[in-house]
Amino acid sequence: MELFAKFFSVLVLCVAIMAHQVVALNLLSGDLIHGKETLPRGNTLINKVCAKSSTRDLCIEVLSSDPLTSPIADLTDLAIISLRVAAKNASGILTDTKVLIDDASLDPDVQQGLADCKANILDAASQLEDTIASLLTGLQDDAQRWLKAALATIDTCDVSIPGDDDILSVESTVFRKLCNIAITVTKLLANPDRL
Repeated sequence: MELFAKFFSVLVLCVAIMAHQVVALNLLSGDLIHGKETLPRGNTLINKVCAKSSTRDLCIEVLSSDPLTSPIADLTDLAIISLRVAAKNASGILTDTKVLIDDASLDPDVQQGLADCKANILDAASQLEDTIASLLTGLQDDAQRWLKAALATIDTCDVSIPGDDDILSVESTVFRKLCNIAITVTKLLANPDRL
């Protein structure tokens, strides 16, 4: 009888371990049970999301950029990845703006526009942080509002600098694309049945 009890205990332990491995393999392969539907994860999800983006190739590049999270990412993970890339871009714009402000050869109107733009970029970076905080607390509608505010802020920055061929105009175009990728993901996060 004691032998049977030990055998039964080992059998139960083996079944529990195998069940845990099946769940782990499903998560790694991109399947997660969500309600009654199966939502993809990782590369499968990235391809589905980016098929809805107007900048598909950039979208795939951005959402695949986190080597640890991207392969097993869900929609929230992808939104945060895209926001981090946009924030890094905003930081680059801010650095370039600071350098240009100190360029004595620039027209005073341009320098003033750059100073205004610097304040706007700081606001945009802050709004991206607020977007991430909203996502982490499950407030997708607030995340959408913060993202739209960041886009409006970068538009204000562009308007404040005369001309449209400067380096900041090029960088702000990339920033808009990155924010639009984040908007695509957060909209899907609010309505995952649209995948």
